[in-house]
Amino acid sequence: MTSIVVAVIAAVASITAAVVAGVFAMASRRHELRVQRADAARERNIEDKRAMYGPVVDLLDRMFTTDDLPTAEEQEHKRRFDRWVNVYGSDGVVAAYGRLMQALPHNPPADLQFRLYGDFLLEVRKDLGDPASRIGVLHILGPRLNGVGDPRTLTDPDLDAVCGRLGWTPPWALPK
Repeated sequence: MTSIVVAVIAAVASITAAVVAGVFAMASRRHELRVQRADAARERNIEDKRAMYGPVVDLLDRMFTTDDLPTAEEQEHKRRFDRWVNVYGSDGVVAAYGRLMQALPHNPPADLQFRLYGDFLLEVRKDLGDPASRIGVLHILGPRLNGVGDPRTLTDPDLDAVCGRLGWTPPWALPK
Protein backbone atom coordinates (compact mmCIF):
# COMPACT_ATOMS: atom_id res chain seq x y z
CA MET A 1 0.00 0.00 0.00
CA THR A 2 2.85 2.36 0.76
CA SER A 3 4.20 1.89 -2.70
CA ILE A 4 0.78 2.81 -4.15
CA VAL A 5 0.68 6.02 -2.07
CA VAL A 6 4.19 6.91 -3.17
CA ALA A 7 3.22 6.25 -6.80
CA VAL A 8 0.06 8.38 -6.47
CA ILE A 9 2.04 11.23 -4.88
CA ALA A 10 4.63 11.01 -7.66
CA ALA A 11 1.88 11.02 -10.32
CA VAL A 12 0.13 14.03 -8.74
CA ALA A 13 3.46 15.86 -8.52
CA SER A 14 4.17 15.11 -12.18
CA ILE A 15 0.74 16.29 -13.28
CA THR A 16 1.04 19.43 -11.16
CA ALA A 17 4.47 20.18 -12.62
CA ALA A 18 3.11 19.67 -16.15
CA VAL A 19 0.14 21.99 -15.49
CA VAL A 20 2.38 24.67 -13.96
CA ALA A 21 4.82 24.38 -16.90
CA GLY A 22 1.91 24.68 -19.33
CA VAL A 23 0.57 27.78 -17.58
CA PHE A 24 4.00 29.42 -17.65
CA ALA A 25 4.50 28.45 -21.29
CA MET A 26 1.16 30.06 -22.24
CA ALA A 27 1.99 33.19 -20.25
CA SER A 28 5.41 33.34 -21.88
CA ARG A 29 3.86 32.98 -25.35
CA ARG A 30 1.29 35.73 -24.63
CA HIS A 31 4.09 38.00 -23.45
CA GLU A 32 6.14 37.20 -26.56
CA LEU A 33 3.16 38.05 -28.81
CA ARG A 34 2.63 41.36 -26.97
CA VAL A 35 6.31 42.22 -27.42
CA GLN A 36 6.11 41.34 -31.13
CA ARG A 37 3.01 43.53 -31.58
CA ALA A 38 4.66 46.41 -29.72
CA ASP A 39 7.81 46.07 -31.85
CA ALA A 40 5.73 46.02 -35.03
CA ALA A 41 3.79 49.11 -33.91
CA ARG A 42 7.05 50.89 -33.04
CA GLU A 43 8.50 50.00 -36.46
CA ARG A 44 5.35 51.28 -38.23
CA ASN A 45 5.61 54.49 -36.21
CA ILE A 46 9.25 54.93 -37.24
CA GLU A 47 8.36 54.28 -40.89
CA ASP A 48 5.55 56.87 -40.68
CA LYS A 49 7.98 59.36 -39.16
CA ARG A 50 10.57 58.67 -41.87
CA ALA A 51 7.91 59.34 -44.49
CA MET A 52 6.99 62.57 -42.69
CA TYR A 53 10.55 63.79 -42.05
CA GLY A 54 12.18 62.73 -45.33
CA PRO A 55 10.65 65.26 -47.74
CA VAL A 56 11.10 68.15 -45.27
CA VAL A 57 14.73 67.23 -44.66
CA ASP A 58 15.23 67.04 -48.44
CA LEU A 59 13.54 70.42 -48.90
CA LEU A 60 15.60 72.10 -46.17
CA ASP A 61 18.79 70.49 -47.46
CA ARG A 62 18.11 71.85 -50.93
CA MET A 63 17.28 75.26 -49.44
CA PHE A 64 20.75 75.36 -47.84
CA THR A 65 22.61 74.09 -50.91
CA THR A 66 20.84 75.59 -53.96
CA ASP A 67 18.72 78.52 -55.04
CA ASP A 68 15.97 76.24 -56.39
CA LEU A 69 12.45 77.14 -55.32
CA PRO A 70 10.30 74.43 -53.71
CA THR A 71 7.88 72.58 -55.95
CA ALA A 72 4.14 72.69 -55.28
CA GLU A 73 4.34 69.13 -53.96
CA GLU A 74 7.15 70.09 -51.55
CA GLN A 75 5.22 73.11 -50.34
CA GLU A 76 2.15 70.96 -49.69
CA HIS A 77 4.22 68.40 -47.80
CA LYS A 78 5.74 71.18 -45.68
CA ARG A 79 2.26 72.48 -44.83
CA ARG A 80 1.21 68.98 -43.75
CA PHE A 81 4.46 68.59 -41.84
CA ASP A 82 3.92 71.92 -40.05
CA ARG A 83 0.58 70.57 -38.80
CA TRP A 84 1.56 67.01 -37.91
CA VAL A 85 5.07 67.45 -36.51
CA ASN A 86 3.42 68.76 -33.35
CA VAL A 87 1.52 65.48 -32.99
CA TYR A 88 4.09 62.90 -34.13
CA GLY A 89 7.42 64.61 -33.50
CA SER A 90 9.39 64.22 -30.30
CA ASP A 91 9.70 67.21 -27.98
CA GLY A 92 13.21 67.82 -29.32
CA VAL A 93 12.09 67.79 -32.96
CA VAL A 94 9.17 70.13 -32.27
CA ALA A 95 11.41 72.60 -30.39
CA ALA A 96 14.25 72.53 -32.95
CA TYR A 97 11.91 72.86 -35.93
CA GLY A 98 10.02 75.65 -34.20
CA ARG A 99 13.25 77.61 -33.58
CA LEU A 100 14.36 77.13 -37.19
CA MET A 101 11.01 78.21 -38.65
CA GLN A 102 10.75 81.19 -36.27
CA ALA A 103 14.27 82.31 -37.10
CA LEU A 104 14.28 82.12 -40.91
CA PRO A 105 11.92 85.05 -41.59
CA HIS A 106 14.11 87.24 -39.32
CA ASN A 107 17.25 86.78 -41.46
CA PRO A 108 19.57 85.13 -38.96
CA PRO A 109 23.28 85.04 -39.82
CA ALA A 110 24.18 82.12 -42.12
CA ASP A 111 26.21 80.39 -39.40
CA LEU A 112 23.17 80.45 -37.12
CA GLN A 113 20.90 79.13 -39.88
CA PHE A 114 23.23 76.15 -40.24
CA ARG A 115 23.25 75.65 -36.47
CA LEU A 116 19.45 75.65 -36.28
CA TYR A 117 19.20 73.29 -39.25
CA GLY A 118 21.81 70.99 -37.69
CA ASP A 119 19.94 71.03 -34.37
CA PHE A 120 16.79 69.96 -36.22
CA LEU A 121 18.61 67.13 -38.03
CA LEU A 122 20.08 65.87 -34.77
CA GLU A 123 16.67 65.74 -33.17
CA VAL A 124 15.23 63.90 -36.19
CA ARG A 125 18.05 61.34 -35.89
CA LYS A 126 17.27 60.84 -32.21
CA ASP A 127 13.55 60.53 -32.90
CA LEU A 128 14.06 57.91 -35.62
CA GLY A 129 16.81 55.91 -34.05
CA ASP A 130 19.10 56.27 -31.10
CA PRO A 131 18.02 58.85 -28.52
CA ALA A 132 21.43 58.48 -26.86
CA SER A 133 23.32 59.40 -30.06
CA ARG A 134 26.44 61.40 -29.23
CA ILE A 135 27.23 62.98 -32.58
CA GLY A 136 26.92 66.74 -32.91
CA VAL A 137 26.14 69.39 -35.48
CA LEU A 138 29.76 69.37 -36.70
CA HIS A 139 29.38 65.69 -37.59
CA ILE A 140 26.07 66.21 -39.35
CA LEU A 141 27.00 69.32 -41.31
CA GLY A 142 30.78 68.93 -41.39
CA PRO A 143 31.20 68.34 -45.12
CA ARG A 144 29.31 71.57 -45.95
CA LEU A 145 30.79 73.98 -43.45
CA ASN A 146 33.87 75.31 -45.18
CA GLY A 147 32.72 78.92 -44.78
CA VAL A 148 31.57 78.92 -41.15
CA GLY A 149 33.04 81.97 -39.48
CA ASP A 150 33.09 80.76 -35.87
CA PRO A 151 32.81 77.01 -35.19
CA ARG A 152 31.55 77.79 -31.66
CA THR A 153 28.30 78.80 -33.37
CA LEU A 154 27.75 75.12 -34.09
CA THR A 155 29.06 73.63 -30.86
CA ASP A 156 28.14 76.04 -28.05
CA PRO A 157 25.25 74.47 -26.09
CA ASP A 158 24.00 77.95 -25.09
CA LEU A 159 22.02 79.08 -28.15
CA ASP A 160 21.25 82.46 -26.56
CA ALA A 161 24.99 83.10 -26.11
CA VAL A 162 25.55 82.19 -29.77
CA CYS A 163 22.85 84.66 -30.85
CA GLY A 164 24.40 87.34 -28.62
CA ARG A 165 27.90 86.80 -30.09
CA LEU A 166 26.42 87.13 -33.57
CA GLY A 167 24.52 90.31 -32.61
CA TRP A 168 21.18 88.76 -33.56
CA THR A 169 18.10 88.76 -31.35
CA PRO A 170 16.07 85.59 -31.83
CA PRO A 171 12.31 86.05 -32.26
CA TRP A 172 11.63 83.74 -29.32
CA ALA A 173 13.49 86.27 -27.10
CA LEU A 174 11.68 89.38 -28.35
CA PRO A 175 9.52 91.21 -25.78
CA LYS A 176 5.84 90.54 -26.22
